[in-house]
Amino acid sequence: MNIKKIFALILFVFSTSLFATQDDLISQLVASKVTVDKHANMVQVSIDERRPLSGAELEEINEATKDRLILRDEAYTAFSKNVYLVEHRIKKDYSISDEELKELMYSLSVALTLYDTTLYTYYKFHNNAKLRRLLNEKDSAYRREGNTFEKSIKGVFSFTNSLFLQRAIKVYEKFYVDRKIVFENPDLEIAHNIIQISYLYKDLKTRKTFGVLHDFFHIIGSRIKISLQAQGDFLNYLANSVLYNGSRLFGNIVGSIQNRRGMLYRDPKFLSRVSSALRPMDVLLEKTPFRLTDNFIPGFWGHAAIYIGTQEDLEELGIWDNELVQKYSREIAKGKFIVEALRDRVQMNTLDHFSDIDDFSLLRMRVELTKEQLVEHILRALSHVGKKYDFSFDVETGDTIVCSELHYRTFIDIKFNTTMYLGRSTISVDQVAEQGQTDMPLVPVMMYLNGIEVPTDMLQQVFNAVLEPLKKSQPELDAA
Repeated sequence: MNIKKIFALILFVFSTSLFATQDDLISQLVASKVTVDKHANMVQVSIDERRPLSGAELEEINEATKDRLILRDEAYTAFSKNVYLVEHRIKKDYSISDEELKELMYSLSVALTLYDTTLYTYYKFHNNAKLRRLLNEKDSAYRREGNTFEKSIKGVFSFTNSLFLQRAIKVYEKFYVDRKIVFENPDLEIAHNIIQISYLYKDLKTRKTFGVLHDFFHIIGSRIKISLQAQGDFLNYLANSVLYNGSRLFGNIVGSIQNRRGMLYRDPKFLSRVSSALRPMDVLLEKTPFRLTDNFIPGFWGHAAIYIGTQEDLEELGIWDNELVQKYSREIAKGKFIVEALRDRVQMNTLDHFSDIDDFSLLRMRVELTKEQLVEHILRALSHVGKKYDFSFDVETGDTIVCSELHYRTFIDIKFNTTMYLGRSTISVDQVAEQGQTDMPLVPVMMYLNGIEVPTDMLQQVFNAVLEPLKKSQPELDAA
């Protein structure tokens, strides 16, 4: 029986029993196989189409990975509760009570399902460098440490895990299969069916060599293969690191050069005007031609940020007591309502701090977000606070991010354009801004050029014009 039929049978067993209503851990593990197929295909399609994974796709894969790790930990916990029963060799005079057998069989069925589904994930993902990199990359937004995928696979191919599983199977066969002392228990019969159709159990039954000896060579071979892949990924990481550190050095040098203050810097009229207009999840664009870095940024706009709202806004949305919001409650209380990726990290700043600029535009979703959508977007933006600046400018990286990538990873329902550069997909600030053009998802609600506010009736026309670099003339503005 192939592995797909095994998974289908497990799902059938659980769907037709009372056991499913008491504990769905195994059924969730089995169902995760469908997610594995979906995400492997999703990544392959993006490779075939020569495009990066979208913000929505990255969100889906990362959330599923987070859920998978939770399931893995629950499965480990379920099995480890009864490991004491198989910590020592199973001798001839070994004895076990009916209740201990029940607990052991239940935890064994969970452990074998985890083994099977993890093995399936390994075979689906291990040859896909893009998926391996994504799953192994640290990402604080999802509380994921580095090398998670590699560690999980190596955990399955461990001597200790294999030894305990084989001992548990030996106990199961001795006290349940051979003696059949508690077949009247429906829960145990379900666990029995799960064990019987397990890939690992069938593999053990058909081996010609002694189990532990077989595992020794199997584990060594698997670990060598995983290590070789990890080395290849590490070499790729080193190549990216050279570009990353070179860009960082250059950015930090030129980023510190500024010959004056911005025309709108701490301008009371500007600050008052913008403060009264801002709404949660507004997009803020700016240009600073007096900074040397502005000369190296493609397009017109040089920086983008997100306004998440005041304490009152967050209270009205019902998320002020949310764990993530509370993590930054002190910053919010100090008026730091703006999330932006600067050269040192993603941080929260005040509008006053942001105002050292000449040009400014305020964009808003053309179709108003629902309360639920607003909450999701705000929490998603906050989840990236603290991440390092992405000097490699890759939209698919997890724990490093630039200002434009912050929008790519936050407004996941918007289909942003990207540009391929040095083998990676990048997104410029202008590619964020173009979403504010006519009939696009965002709409300009305020704009300043050279410190002068653009009249409301000219907003869309002027906004469109600054995004056309080949356009020789733009509407002239008179000082207010």
